Parts: sequence; structure tokens; C-alpha cells
Amino acid sequence: MQLLEYFYDRNNELENYHPRKFTIAETTHLLLYGSPASGKTSLALDYLNTFDEELTLYIDFLDPKFTFYDIIEEDVESFILDNEIEILVLDHYEMNYFENLPKVKQVIIVSREYHDMGNYFESLKLPLLDYEEFFSFQQRGNETQLFNQFLRLGTFPALATHTLRKEQYFLSFLQSHFDDSELKLLNILAHFNTTSVTTHQLYTYAKERYKISKDLIYKQINAFEKQGIIYYVSDFQNKKQKKLIFFDFALVKYLSFSQNFPRVFETMIALSLIKHEVSFQFFGLHGYITQQRHLIYPAPFETEERVWKKAHNLFSGYKKAKVTKVYIITVNLRYEFKIETILFEALPFYEWVVINDDL
Repeated sequence: MQLLEYFYDRNNELENYHPRKFTIAETTHLLLYGSPASGKTSLALDYLNTFDEELTLYIDFLDPKFTFYDIIEEDVESFILDNEIEILVLDHYEMNYFENLPKVKQVIIVSREYHDMGNYFESLKLPLLDYEEFFSFQQRGNETQLFNQFLRLGTFPALATHTLRKEQYFLSFLQSHFDDSELKLLNILAHFNTTSVTTHQLYTYAKERYKISKDLIYKQINAFEKQGIIYYVSDFQNKKQKKLIFFDFALVKYLSFSQNFPRVFETMIALSLIKHEVSFQFFGLHGYITQQRHLIYPAPFETEERVWKKAHNLFSGYKKAKVTKVYIITVNLRYEFKIETILFEALPFYEWVVINDDL
């Protein structure tokens, strides 16, 4: 009971917390999941703080006091009854730690990855920030300044709300969330970001640089995909190929020399489509194509004349793919032109991102 008393008396107030656009519903059972450092704990605690603290219990299974102490289901249920607790949060919970979850009015499980908890569980995925959320976190600056800030800092909520050195935060994040083997793999994955690559190719590249078994690297890559640390985007023209997308464009640049500005910019666009739940595939070297046959073409600094020439050279391929419109995503350029029935519209990223729900 000492461990439960410790968590019950713990101060769960948040400092400098900025509300997210995601909210926790008053459902009886909820799985809150998402990639590391997406703000899951803060969202759960912010929700708890809307209730009388005597009615809530937050248990963090990563707390060091678990090193020599343990809790059992019967003790938790007894504690809940004795203290009339209504809301229980199990953070960093290992599935099946309890044979049966404690009985309480509302239980929230916080996890890195999705688990099938049964029909009675609802789920909420919390991603890193998209541009609109990042924008809402900032107190001043015009669109160009905020876009440059977004490009520099990336999508971690902690960097958007605190005056932290980016490099210092990234180092702390990596060291606290991953072991040595995983850190090495993250560097490999960062190197191949925005490229079409197989797991076997990743393994071959990795084993030339450090000692790793095939089984382990496949297991780690599978876990990273489940946790939203990497995404795979299928090829519109070759279903067997998949492009690797890393989960944060600023962190990927920190990890690898291979990530030049065009690749970082492309990552930012792909992640925006993913976070807005737009169904899309990559279209060779020409960007991404949505279900509505809108082509999203990253061209941060390309002039209208250069894009116009490329468009004419590639136009037969666009027609074959039944492209209906081409969005040219730039840093700050605007222009448009038409070839036959296809409209080509160039927009700065910060203008395009607010309309990409309709793609």
C-alpha cells in the first residue's frame, strides 16, 4: 500500500502546459497511445486536473520506486474502494501486468503503441504536433517567422513550449527513450529517410557498421513502426516498394548528415499528410499522390519556369495516373499555370497545410 499512497499523494500539477486539440472523453475505458514524447502523460494529467484530486489516482510504472516495490490488483481495488477513487490512469503500463484491470468508474491506459484491448475499450492516438498546433503554441510572429521556427524546431511539444536548446533536448530524448542498439538503428533509419528501402536492405547496411542480428533488427523496426517512430508509404507505381518516413523532420536532421534541406522539406510534407489522415502514396520522384489524384510536389525553391518545363516533360505520366491537380509546395513562392485540364498551383507550405484535409 505504501506505493499506492505515494502515487495518491503525488502532485500532478502541470507547468507551462499548452492544451492540445485532442481531448479525452469521459468513457469508461480508454487507451491513449502515440510515439514517445508526444505529450500523452501531460494530456492525461491535464484531464485528471479537471477533477477533484481525491477522486483520481495516477500510477507511473516507470517510476523508480517500482524497482523494489510492486502492486497487485487486489491492493489497487481495495485502495480505490477505501478512497472512493473514480478515475485511474496507468501510465507506461505493461499489458497484462494485472490479470484483470482494477474496477473503477474510468480507467485510462497510456502506452507507446496501440494494443487491441477488446470492444469495451476506446482509443485515442496522440501524434506529435502538426503545423496548426505548433502555430497555436506560439505567442508572436508572422507566418513566415513561425514557419521558419517550425522548420528549425520540429514537432515535439516540449520544444514548442519551452526555451530549450534543440540539440540538448534531442540528446536527452534519445538517451532516455532508447537503448544503445536502438540508437544505432535510429541513425540508420534517419540515413534512409525519404528513400524506398526494404527491411533487408536496412539490415544489410546496419550489419556492416555494428553487430546486430537479423531477428533483433526486424523486431526493432517492427516496434518502431507500431510506435509511430517510422512510417512506410507505398509506391503508386510499384506496390512492392515502400518509402521510409521518419517521425520528426528536425530530429532526423540531427541524426544524419544525409538529410539535406529538400529531404527535410519532403519529410515535413509527408508527415503533414499522415497527421491529417490523408490517404496517399508516393509517386516515384515526383512527390505524393492522394486518393483524389491530387499530386503533392515538394519544390521549396524551384521557379515557375523550371517547374513548367518539368511538368511538360512528365505530363504524359500525370495523364496516365489520372492526376486531376498538382500542388507545388514551396517555402515562399506562389504561382499557377495550366496544362490542358490539369491545374498546377504553387503555394507556401504554411498556406497549403491548412487546406490539405481536402486532398
